[in-house]
Amino acid sequence: MNYVGQPVKRFEDPKLITGRGAFVDDIKLPDMVHAAVLRSPYAHARIRAIDLSTARNLSGVVAILTGADIAGVLPDIPTRAMTGERAVDELHPPEHPLLAKDKACYVGQAVALVVAQD
Repeated sequence: MNYVGQPVKRFEDPKLITGRGAFVDDIKLPDMVHAAVLRSPYAHARIRAIDLSTARNLSGVVAILTGADIAGVLPDIPTRAMTGERAVDELHPPEHPLLAKDKACYVGQAVALVVAQD
C-alpha cells in the first residue's frame, strides 16, 4: 500500500483523548528532576555574560549549566560521516557545542540548562 498522501489512523489517540493514556508529563519517579533549556532568540550574537543569580536563588533549583561549565568536560555534538557515493576525502564540519559558549550561531541554539525539582 502506498502511504504517501493517505491518512494514517493513529492508534494512540483514543487512550490519550479519553484520559486513559499517559503523557511524559504524567510520569513521576522518586527524586525526579526536570530540565529547561534557555535558547537564543538571536540568529547571531556574542554571549558577553549570563546572569544566573535569579535562577540560583529559586527554591528547587538543582543545577544550572552554561557552555563555560561544560567546555572540556562534554564533547561537541558529533557530525555524521558521509559514506558511499557521498563520501569525501576531507570533511571539516563546524563545531557544534551542546551549549553555546562565546556566541550563539542561530535562533534556538541552546545557551543554558536549568535543572530543578519542578
